[in-house]
This record gives sequence, structure tokens and C-alpha cells, in this order.
Amino acid sequence: MSDPAEVKRRERKDMRRNQERVLQAAHELFAERGAEVTMEEVARRAGVGVGTIYRRFPSKEHLFAAVSQAACTDAQHCLQQATEECHDLPTKLRAIVLVQYRQIKHQAALIDLRPDHSAAAAAHPAGGDPPGLYATLHSILEQGIADAQRQGVIRPGNPRILAALCLELLSSNAFQNLQRALGGETEDLAEHVAQFVLNGLGVESPR
Repeated sequence: MSDPAEVKRRERKDMRRNQERVLQAAHELFAERGAEVTMEEVARRAGVGVGTIYRRFPSKEHLFAAVSQAACTDAQHCLQQATEECHDLPTKLRAIVLVQYRQIKHQAALIDLRPDHSAAAAAHPAGGDPPGLYATLHSILEQGIADAQRQGVIRPGNPRILAALCLELLSSNAFQNLQRALGGETEDLAEHVAQFVLNGLGVESPR
């Protein structure tokens, strides 16, 4: 006779494995085709019954939100790693644009760069929800701009506003519009955008 505790452990393991397969399948499909993907398609790719998905995610919107949040969290980690060794604004800005554009290239539908209630969390990290992708990017840019202003490297101006203006060029729509208009490699587009922003901030930075 099976040990009830062992049975429960196996069930929990199966549930975790199924959830990982569902999230992986959903990530692949949403990244490929956006929110038009159906729950049935996710179930087929994950190799589970659609009821298995609905037991954890009440709707496609809940599933999409979970996958998008995971993608944005991963993007945050990539951005923080890419910028932690950057000690001047031009280097930091180039790293930010390049990492963000690479993320968008492969999963544009999942990268949510809209300001929301979490945007204030960057200024108050001790309380409330952890900062989202927008707040993380805004905080990195605002701090970099403020530091450069103190060093006399760039023109005066409200760092918070200047950071928000820079972020307008880091959205999925901005990247896709530039790609359609200019073509070329992601790295080249990122360099054009970084140089445009640096010039706007008053930084004459050679490539």
C-alpha cells in the first residue's frame, strides 16, 4: 500500500513540473504571437490538459500577466547586471538601450514598459511592491543623469523628467518602428538611439 505522504509528495512534484511546462509553453507562444494565443494551444505545447492550466490560472489574462511579469523581472536582472560596472553615463546608457532592445527583439509582447503604481517604488524601496521594469529603468537613468549633472557632463534639467523622456525610446513600439524604418542589426539601432539621447542631453560622446 502506498504511503500517503509519498503520494502527496509525488503529486506536488507533478504539479510543479506541469506548471513549469505550462509557463515555458506560454512564454514561447506569447513571445511568438502575443496575446492572441489560446489556452488550448498552450496546453498542447505543454503536453497537459487545458483543465490543468485553468486550475492554476483562471483566465488567459492571468496566465499572460504571470508570463509577462516573469519576462520583465528577468529583463530587470539583465539591466542591473549590465549597468552595475558602468561608471559613466554614455557607457551606462548604451548598455541599457542594447539590453532592452535585445529583450524586445525576442519577446516584444511580454515586455511591459508602462509606468504604473510600482513606478514610485524605486524611490521608496523599503515599502510597497518591488519596482517594476519601468521603475527600475527610470531609477537607473535618473541616477545616472543626476550624477552626470553634478560632474558638469550634461546640461541642467530635472533628472526625473529627462529619464522619463529617454524611456520613450525604449518601448517595444519605438524599437519596432525604428526596425521597420531603418532595418539593420539590433546593435546598430541601439547605438543610434543611445547617441541621439546623449546628444540631446548635451554629451558629445565618440563611438
